[in-house]
Amino acid sequence: MAGTGGEKTRRIRNILFLVGALVAAGFALSLQRNFTQVREDRYLLAVSAGKILFRTIVATRTWNASHGGVYVPVTETIRPNPYLTVPDRDVRTTDGRELTKINPAYMTRLVGGFLAGEGYAVHITSLKTLRPGNAPDEWERAALQRFEQGSVLEYSLMGPAGNRVFRFMEPLKTEAACLPCHGRQGYKVGDVRGGIGIAFPYAPFEQSIRSGERRAIARHAIFLAAALAILYFLGLRIMKLAGSLEESLRQVRTLEGILPMCANCKKIRKEGAAPTDPKSWMPVDSYITDHSEAKFSHGICPECAKALYGWSEKEPPPDA
Repeated sequence: MAGTGGEKTRRIRNILFLVGALVAAGFALSLQRNFTQVREDRYLLAVSAGKILFRTIVATRTWNASHGGVYVPVTETIRPNPYLTVPDRDVRTTDGRELTKINPAYMTRLVGGFLAGEGYAVHITSLKTLRPGNAPDEWERAALQRFEQGSVLEYSLMGPAGNRVFRFMEPLKTEAACLPCHGRQGYKVGDVRGGIGIAFPYAPFEQSIRSGERRAIARHAIFLAAALAILYFLGLRIMKLAGSLEESLRQVRTLEGILPMCANCKKIRKEGAAPTDPKSWMPVDSYITDHSEAKFSHGICPECAKALYGWSEKEPPPDA
């Protein structure tokens, strides 16, 4: 019996270990999904950053174009644009200052120069450039070709781990204000004239990813510890109940066995006791009470009532 009980305890313990392993595997899967979600969220955040910067640059270009270009003083860093062939490109004020016209493309390059100090690279480019410095690189050329096929947005993550760069590009459509400079290249209003490429370090987003992953690990560790603690205490309770059940079954099996009973007084001899010892014999109700949770009350049956007291069978005697 003890061996059977130990076997059942081991079986319960193995089941609890299996449940614990499944719970841990579930938490590991959830953690992996959290990691994936964090990376996707930060990647989409980088896309949003590219969109915001692109739209800001386009807004400045639109403002410039709506005024037909803007004039700024000629300095050592701002020189007349040799690729802008309009008669009023350079003017001189009444006080003798020399001014040059800044068209949208030139303004984009100047804004890109300021942003370079913040870690952003802005490059205006096209498949048909007027300025050699605007020629696309391999990634930009592929993006421009996809724009002409209908794509409206291109982005990707490039470079080795730890030094990756996020690249973003949207197309520039030809507008009426663009035709004075680009009409001679064959562009019509609505054509994809080129695009603005934006590149910036991905390191801040990677730092945010690591921070998000650490928070996810902490959350899952806390909940996993709580789940395993609950499982542990429930397991202890289950094994205790199983032990109690096993003891009850043992007592039932004891009562189901072959009991030595006196043929006359119906007393039962204790297990392993000598038959000749008067103390080894005990009443049936005492034996059952000692070996089970059954309780006895006392009354008298009709036959005994008739034999002992002469009561009629039609009047069952009350409980004694």
